[in-house]
Amino acid sequence: MTNSTLTVLCLVGALACVLTSVAQDDPALELHLDFDSDEAADVSGNDRDGVVVGAPTVVPGVVGDAWEFDGGLQIDLNDQLFMDPDPELSMRVWLLPSDLDTMRTIYDEGGAWTGFTVRIMDGALEFATVCCDAAHPPPEVISVDYVADDWAEVAAVFGQGQMLLYVNGLLVGELATDWAELGGHGQAAGVGNISPGDTAFGAGGGFYVGLMDEFRVYSRMLDAEELSLSVSPGASDMVTTWARVRGGGPSRAR
Repeated sequence: MTNSTLTVLCLVGALACVLTSVAQDDPALELHLDFDSDEAADVSGNDRDGVVVGAPTVVPGVVGDAWEFDGGLQIDLNDQLFMDPDPELSMRVWLLPSDLDTMRTIYDEGGAWTGFTVRIMDGALEFATVCCDAAHPPPEVISVDYVADDWAEVAAVFGQGQMLLYVNGLLVGELATDWAELGGHGQAAGVGNISPGDTAFGAGGGFYVGLMDEFRVYSRMLDAEELSLSVSPGASDMVTTWARVRGGGPSRAR
């Protein structure tokens, strides 16, 4: 290893540690799973530990360790927070999926009446919200083609009647909704598969397959500037040669 390569790696590690520390000081950070052990421990300080269903494999990740999801692993989040109304809601996570060819749920909160779901579906990264009708209204969906070359940070943001989808700090999809906020819902949340019942897409889900690290939920809208800070331009050959999003500019809707 050359001195220059070692220097870049040290800078990447230092940046990751600084960003993690800053994130922990955010009062809107509601949940943080760092995947540094085989337990779904919430390190945000809010004690919203998840319930692990399955057996995680702990592997090296973007910051510390990560989990390998094998197609039979999920985390159930049963805290009341995940059933309360959401005036604003953001989810961000580092991903390296190994299967893009079928339905793979990344995060699901609520269901087909009121819900917020991020998934992989037939080679696309998709984000859906729906509110607030027992007749199961059509969801609003952002869908962008997605190729997983390496780790990527994905962020799904909702608030003020807007949906925004980011990959590595770049806005890849945006959409206006008919609802200004997401109402309360009886179904809680799941990571790596759906919460019990259905999803914002109106149907069931499927287990995520691949690596996942640094999963966070916020009760505010994250913005492009703070998301772009997670991407270190000086390390494009190290941990920042992430997923490519095909098709040019942001997707407006599907």
